[in-house]
Formats: sequence, C-alpha cells, structure tokens
Amino acid sequence: MKCKNCGFENEYNAEFCTNCGESMKCNDMCEVEPVSLSPAADKALPAIKDKLFLVLCVLMTISCVLSLSGGMPLLNILFTIFLWLTYADAQKGFANEKHLQSISGTVYASYVITNVVSIMLIVCGVLVGLGMGMLAGTEEFATGFNEALSLYDFGEYSFSYDDIPQAIVEFAGIMIAVVFVIGAVIMLVINILGYKKIHTLAKSVYTGIMFQNPEFKEVRSAKNWLIFFGVCAAIGAVASIASQPVVALASGCEAAAAIIASVLIDKYLTEKPQYV
Repeated sequence: MKCKNCGFENEYNAEFCTNCGESMKCNDMCEVEPVSLSPAADKALPAIKDKLFLVLCVLMTISCVLSLSGGMPLLNILFTIFLWLTYADAQKGFANEKHLQSISGTVYASYVITNVVSIMLIVCGVLVGLGMGMLAGTEEFATGFNEALSLYDFGEYSFSYDDIPQAIVEFAGIMIAVVFVIGAVIMLVINILGYKKIHTLAKSVYTGIMFQNPEFKEVRSAKNWLIFFGVCAAIGAVASIASQPVVALASGCEAAAAIIASVLIDKYLTEKPQYV
C-alpha cells in the first residue's frame, strides 16, 4: 500500500506509514492502490499481459497449424491452448495458477518423453551397431548388400565376403554404433541441462502464486537455454527452407517464440541489480 503523503510502499493493511507516520486509513481525501495478495502474481501478471506474450501465442498457433500434416505432437497443441487460456485470464486481471500449472505440466511431460526417447536411442544404437558388426562378418551380409547395389544399378561394384577383411567390417559396425550413441547422449544431456531448467522456472511461477512465494527459480538459466533452443530451431529452419518450406516456417515460428519468451523472462522475472 502506497502512502499518499510520501509515496513510500508499505505492507498491506498498514495503519500508518512506516516512513513518515501518515495515517494509511482511506478517507475522501486519499486513494488506496489495489494490492495483490500474491507477490509472485504481481511479477508474473505483467509478463502475461504483455503484447509480446500475445505474439508468442500466435507464433505457437501458426507452428501447430503448419505441423498438423506432419503429425504434430499432442503436447505442443495442449501447450499452445494453455498459453491462450493464460493470456485470456491475464486480460481479466489475474494470473490463473491452474493454467500456469498446466503449461508447466506439458513442459515436464515433454522433458520426460525426450529423456525416454534418448535412452531408447542409446540402447538401440548399441544393439544395432553390435548387430551390424557381427552381421558384417557373414556371407549373408555380402549377399544382401550386393542385392541392394544391383537394385540401384551399382552391380559392377558387388563384392564377396572374402573381399573385405573381418577387422574392417567390425570396425565399421562399431563406428556406426558410436556415432549413433553419441548423438543420443548429446540429446539427453541437453534435455537434462536445458529443458529441466525451463520446467523448473515454469513450475516456480505457479507454485509461487499458490504459496505466496515471490522468488522464481532458474530464471537466468532458463532464459539462456530458451535462446539456445531458439537459435537451434532457427538453424533448422534455414537448413530445411529449400526442401521443406512448411517445416522451415514452423521451426522459424518456434524459434521466434523461444526468443520472445526469453525477452519476457528477462524483462519481468529477472532480478535487476540495484544501483545506489
């Protein structure tokens, strides 16, 4: 509650100003500014009401629509719906912790699914690599490979099992496994380090509103990882713009949405240093 005499911000329902001693009781000569009972909502609500949040909702909607033909994951659709519901609530003047919790839930579900997929790819990479290494040392492998070559008019390059040393084919199988597993491990590590930070921040927003805690967790880390994911999506969009323009546009929208989210976090949720 702000003092009408000196402008000092006092605690809610204070009877006298802590700074100047002026009575804080409302009468015909004073106006009391409405004060939220949730400090976290006071921080989050302006971010949700910001027009950039509306742009974020529009970008995610466009991305969902463009990706429908390619089997858009249900989680992205739900995430976008909850974004719109949260924005609609903010226009009415309140931050709906239930809808914010749903946003956090979809982020966490995506985090868990990506972890599971990454681990499965690691296991499959090891098994496939080992299997190819063992299979490459058999006459059946050479026969099947020759059939594949002849199918694409490369029959003149056919070979027999005796033409390839055992050590080479085993090494090729091992290298295939290593490359496959390394890619899956990188995806798993990035998901654990990055996506987990984003979920932690999303969770702290709705829990802060529910339990009157104004502090948000992993704000700077989440902002930086959003920028990272946005840049990665932008690179993917540029790489696929010639062959798959629709996919490129969808990835571009996701990249822009991630950057906008990082801007909103930096503007409203990041604690700014106080200079005296």
